[in-house]
Amino acid sequence: MNNTGKKYYVEPVEIEIYLKKAGIVRTIIKDLRIELVEVVPPHEKSREIFELFKSMDEPIDLMEVQNHFPQYIRNIYESYYKNMELYEKLSMHFKSGLAGINDSWRSSLYFTELLIKYEPTVAATEILGNFNTYNLNYIINRLNTLGEKFLIEDSTVAYLIKRKREAYKDAPPDREFDKLVELWEYNVRGDKD
Repeated sequence: MNNTGKKYYVEPVEIEIYLKKAGIVRTIIKDLRIELVEVVPPHEKSREIFELFKSMDEPIDLMEVQNHFPQYIRNIYESYYKNMELYEKLSMHFKSGLAGINDSWRSSLYFTELLIKYEPTVAATEILGNFNTYNLNYIINRLNTLGEKFLIEDSTVAYLIKRKREAYKDAPPDREFDKLVELWEYNVRGDKD
């Protein structure tokens, strides 16, 4: 279906349709395909880190960054010491996932969704770049490739939508995408009432 090389997160969107002749309402599910916009490292330090992990086809593991780039240990610790235990657990899930334990990718996704909420840090701004978003894209792609079923938090869906819109702000509008986003947003607001 998609041969352009683009990668997506697919969010199911419920749509209620009124069938006038039958006088009933039916609910259908449409797929909101959100392109995963590639993360571009903003400077030389982050480019070096991204290139290393891309060359190994691995997520950017903060524990391994410190092993490969010991010159950044202090900066990383100063930015992440409050969440270092979570990054250690995430590192273990990355290693398990890379070893073939598929459930570890799902756990990695949930840790990444949590940790992304604490960004940007000084270390991310000055050294690492947006590594958590890189990891988010990586994990979603991995789960898709494995054929694993998963959903992400509404706040993460909103973040991916925002990134996609920013990347295509100068392109012609994608009316189908915009309509499905509008319906998704309506459904999310409806859940909070």
